[in-house]
Amino acid sequence: MLRKSWWMLLAMLAGSQVKAQTTVYPFPENSSEFLPQSAEYQVFVVQKDQLTESFVYSSQTNFEKPEQQSDWNHWTTFEATGEIEVVLKKRKGSIENPRVYPARLGIKPSILGDEIRLKIAPPCKLLIEMEGMEEHPLFIFADAPEKNKPNRNDPNVLWFDAGKVHKVGLQFKVPNGKTLYVEGGAIVWGTFYCEDGPLKTAIKGRGILTTRSSERKPNAQNIPFTSIYGVITDLEIEGITITDPVKFCILGRSKVETDNVKLFAWYHQTDGWGGGDDSRITNSFMKVFDDNVKLYGKNQKAANLVLYQQHNGAPFQLSWGGQSGQNCLAENIDIVKCWVNKQAGVSNSALLNLRKGSNRPISTITIRNVHADQGLHQLIGVLNDQGATVQNLRLENITISQGLFQKSYLDNQQDSKLLGIALSNVTIDGKCLEKENIQLNSVPEKELTISCQSQNK
Repeated sequence: MLRKSWWMLLAMLAGSQVKAQTTVYPFPENSSEFLPQSAEYQVFVVQKDQLTESFVYSSQTNFEKPEQQSDWNHWTTFEATGEIEVVLKKRKGSIENPRVYPARLGIKPSILGDEIRLKIAPPCKLLIEMEGMEEHPLFIFADAPEKNKPNRNDPNVLWFDAGKVHKVGLQFKVPNGKTLYVEGGAIVWGTFYCEDGPLKTAIKGRGILTTRSSERKPNAQNIPFTSIYGVITDLEIEGITITDPVKFCILGRSKVETDNVKLFAWYHQTDGWGGGDDSRITNSFMKVFDDNVKLYGKNQKAANLVLYQQHNGAPFQLSWGGQSGQNCLAENIDIVKCWVNKQAGVSNSALLNLRKGSNRPISTITIRNVHADQGLHQLIGVLNDQGATVQNLRLENITISQGLFQKSYLDNQQDSKLLGIALSNVTIDGKCLEKENIQLNSVPEKELTISCQSQNK
């Protein structure tokens, strides 16, 4: 009785001071058809002895594939400043062996009955796992306060209010230069097709874009059904969550500047992010069912990402039969989970992958400062079979816990050239990577260099 009264008192005391430092979002009424409340978890934010509940969404896979491994996603998003405590409650059953990722953050959960308590410092994106709940991963997105909100009275702003479900349909046309703002606590059902033009189109906010319960649209001709899609227009995308897309999550053919997005996808061929030359994605999360990041253009950058790798696709893909990444950088990457369980040999699921070669040159690709908490399928996998020169691929400061599932490979065929592959400070379970871990096919040994400064050689 005392413990129940304590919870009620804290909830009643949630006042103006905590609202200035912690912001949670309302849940739209009558939205269970799209994104129901989690039946497994509750999340509360405690700051200065005041408590606020942050709504936990859930999404269940709507197709059956035995390799899926997790049948649900559960997540919550809120804004906070300073050190806070997050309280997680299981709605049923006991808590067994909770683990918080990324592991490098060193967040140690404490357990009290059906509660888990975490002390965190936003912004951060966390995965919480526990025994017996493998099919129900929980994700905590603790954002910094939102900046530079658009003016809802601006005629160039289309505003989607919190607390509502907005059904715009597939391929909702976004006029060039407009700003779409999806308020935290808003759900938009549909996809955004950004029309061509010289002005930048922006999609912002802390709300959710979904096509839950709609069948996927496979094959290349359905790419325009991507959740956010643009061809001849620069895009600015910030803050939103995309879940259950019918094609990809975000794809632009011009410059795509992306920050702090959260991307969930169930279907095969539902990639995470791709952009044209000079595009970037930063401070974001992905649990998608194909490639996470497509490094298909010039001068692209991906930084400060948290990735949950599902069965199909690679964290970083270099081409799929014609693209040409050049001078691209990915750095400060946490891979919190890897469910890939494919057979050895050529695949599409290495950390840095080229599965269907290009007929155009690919050069100067750097992946550095990567922490993989629960293993990786392969470190590097390159099948260069379309006549291109692929050179200067560099992996630096890669730390992999729980091993590599399969041996990596460099495969050069026909008149292609594969030159200058450098792997520096790659450690697997604390031991340096050795050349025996890389299978070479028609690649001279001199083209692969491996160096390591680890003391555990």
